[in-house]
Amino acid sequence: MIRVGRLGLDGKVYEGWDYDPTYQPPMPRSAVRGDIRKQMYCCNTPKYFYVDEDRECIQCGRTFVFRAKEQKYWYEVLQFTLTSVPVRCTDCRRQRRSEHAMREAIAMARRDVAQKDPGAHLALARAIIEYHERTQQGNLDDAIDAARKASAIMKDSSEPYLWEGIAHAIAGHRTKADAALRHFLDGPKALGILKSKAEKYLRSSGISKSETELNL
Repeated sequence: MIRVGRLGLDGKVYEGWDYDPTYQPPMPRSAVRGDIRKQMYCCNTPKYFYVDEDRECIQCGRTFVFRAKEQKYWYEVLQFTLTSVPVRCTDCRRQRRSEHAMREAIAMARRDVAQKDPGAHLALARAIIEYHERTQQGNLDDAIDAARKASAIMKDSSEPYLWEGIAHAIAGHRTKADAALRHFLDGPKALGILKSKAEKYLRSSGISKSETELNL
């Protein structure tokens, strides 16, 4: 600690004690040197160095390491307070950010639907399905409705049948899922990843082609 002078609101200089920013204590092996002049430590003890810390993820329960270099970035670049610590592991943080982005995509698609954007219904159906695949949440009836509206608007596209079929498959509507997915696969845009996706859900629906034709 060193003696410092601070200017009070009354214009007078008051002396007190503060941490010495030039102090460099011996560090443990693999520690990272800290710069307390860049830290928001306020009433806490500043960090003259950082070491790896074991923490438990509140989401998955696994132990993860809050790395010393990551701590330096948090507290000296982002300037989080020293009481701020990660409560989720890297994978769960990444998943949480991804889920947030998906919710944003649904919200944007709903907004575009309200503004009568022709492609918004398709975007909404896809966003709801992808969010449901990740979280098992999301209104599948809304996805089906959006896909059907997209199909009515985009008459030359077979993609709406893909998202309607997936929604039916997830909801357990096997016959409807099978019919919609086959309609997509018979269309002109059944290529690449979307084709593989349709075939995967078609296999999971567990209905043969002959059975579908009988139900139709």
